[in-house]
Amino acid sequence: MGWSQLKKDILRFLPWNWRTLRRKSDIDESNASRIINREGKVKIVLDQLSFGKRRRYWRNPLPSLLSLQWRWIMVIFAFGFILTWLLFAIVYYMIAKLHGDFEPNDNPDFDPCMNSVNSFTAAFLFSLETQHTIGYGSRNPTSECSEAVVTVYVQFIIGVAVQCVTAGLVVAKLQLGKRTSKAITFSKKAIVGKCNDNVCLMVRIGNAGVSELVNARGFGILMERKKVSAGEEILNESFLTFVSENGSENLNLLWPMVIHCQVLENQEEFLKKIQSPQCELIVIVEGILASTGQTMQLRMSYLAHEIDIGQQFVDISPVLMKNKTGNKYHHLVDYKDFDVTEVDEQWDESVWLHDF
Repeated sequence: MGWSQLKKDILRFLPWNWRTLRRKSDIDESNASRIINREGKVKIVLDQLSFGKRRRYWRNPLPSLLSLQWRWIMVIFAFGFILTWLLFAIVYYMIAKLHGDFEPNDNPDFDPCMNSVNSFTAAFLFSLETQHTIGYGSRNPTSECSEAVVTVYVQFIIGVAVQCVTAGLVVAKLQLGKRTSKAITFSKKAIVGKCNDNVCLMVRIGNAGVSELVNARGFGILMERKKVSAGEEILNESFLTFVSENGSENLNLLWPMVIHCQVLENQEEFLKKIQSPQCELIVIVEGILASTGQTMQLRMSYLAHEIDIGQQFVDISPVLMKNKTGNKYHHLVDYKDFDVTEVDEQWDESVWLHDF
């Protein structure tokens, strides 16, 4: 038995990544260089952006606010009310003070601008009652001061606007929270194997949310860093189209499925590229959430050590099961083997045994 045949027999039962082992420090460095992290978030920071260009983002502030963490959303929600209460409390306090409501007055015909508003605390409570239409008690406006009446009208209008904006912000954040960002589960690794007698790049995805994702489509971007000069590099982009197992671009996510991209040309060059530490595979799935009609885009990133060659995903097709109680049946999908792969028996070793 020759050395080449022995090499083939050994490598046949070894994962592809054993041939491309790198030090842990190298893997940590490549993880730090991701453009998209494993949660699908973009790791790009805009630096040295001029004020004129940055101002464009605030012409439509809603996307910027929705990208904030929940703690800041709740701070904005609380301060939206507190600041308006305080602002109008100061206005009511100044109106009452200028009118002389805080000074002793024995004139029985004297009418204050607001009854029982004799301190800043009382003005704050009057502001709160006015904005939220709680209902006036002992503190109530009179017709003595037209400026106080106008301020009540203005606060009522602004209060309704603040309540609508803050409540809408919270509702929109709920729709865009972690519940929807995790609606699609991606396999921990991407693989390259044979499908339909062609070399295919494959990823398994599954609908992990309660609501169905309709009109789903998948595509990918292969990012490759190339140095053009000392300290300068460029990013080359190669766009990939992922289809279902039957070749349809419309992905049916009733159960977990394997989406693939066929590599029809330059297969050896493609294998060399995806195993390069300078490359990053970004897989993107877009669809519409059936419960809200909201368009979603979910992303996953794979580096070279997260792509296995000559593998296939283990089949986890739905199995018809009978309920323990009654005569009803259901289809069971076992997610235990969602990320499990096995050696592709159809993989042509002559393609990948070259020393790339």
